[in-house]
Amino acid sequence: MDSQQVNWANVGMRMVQGLTTVIDAIRQLDAQEASLVMRLLGKTCMKTMPEGVGHQFGIALVETSAQLAMREKLVVEDVLRIISSIIGRLYFTANTEEEKLLVAQLEEAVKNYQVML
Repeated sequence: MDSQQVNWANVGMRMVQGLTTVIDAIRQLDAQEASLVMRLLGKTCMKTMPEGVGHQFGIALVETSAQLAMREKLVVEDVLRIISSIIGRLYFTANTEEEKLLVAQLEEAVKNYQVML
């Protein structure tokens, strides 16, 4: 890996936007389509960040997307609980202030949706 500095604010903003898109998609799509959107975000996170909380978040989204695809019906509140659980676990793997800020941004995005329901 090259020694380029990661622009965490930019990466965090893109991840939050992706998470917002996932949650919006879940409201409008069937379980299989929403699962695909979640898996795509997960794979993007894994490619963008080869390690750290962003990578862990991507892995968790990909794994969870498979579980969502098996459901007959999606309830947004259930998916928000799943994503909140993933984000909660990320606090334990965040090693730097930038990573902690990224996790906090993701958590805030989910909280904003919980308020809007």
